[in-house]
Amino acid sequence: AIMVLGAGTTDATPTIMTAGGVAGTTNQVILPNNSAYYFKGRIIAGVTGAGNTAAWTFEGAIKRGANAASTVIVGTVNTSLVAQDAGASTWTFTATADTTNGGLAVTVTGQLATTIRWVCEVETTEMTY
Repeated sequence: AIMVLGAGTTDATPTIMTAGGVAGTTNQVILPNNSAYYFKGRIIAGVTGAGNTAAWTFEGAIKRGANAASTVIVGTVNTSLVAQDAGASTWTFTATADTTNGGLAVTVTGQLATTIRWVCEVETTEMTY
């Protein structure tokens, strides 16, 4: 499967990327009970008007047991900074298990008083048992 997520930040508050709206069970990469996913993603972030820009890749595995609370990242998510302007050096992201909704949470953190647009494409290979 492929899912495109987005977010906009104007400060340094962590924000979960979604396919629209507040993070929930219909707009993130959500696993069904008793499943495991390999995921691979690409993130691009930038300031309006061709300002500062940064790009990353990430990949890993996530699994969910009998319920959302049992969702965990398997091992460590491998991340790579692909490119970054000096003015984007404080921008970050994480890929973690969302134990409330039972899926993958891609969380971005921007910069104070800076409007940044974030787009992420996540590709998954899915197995249910």
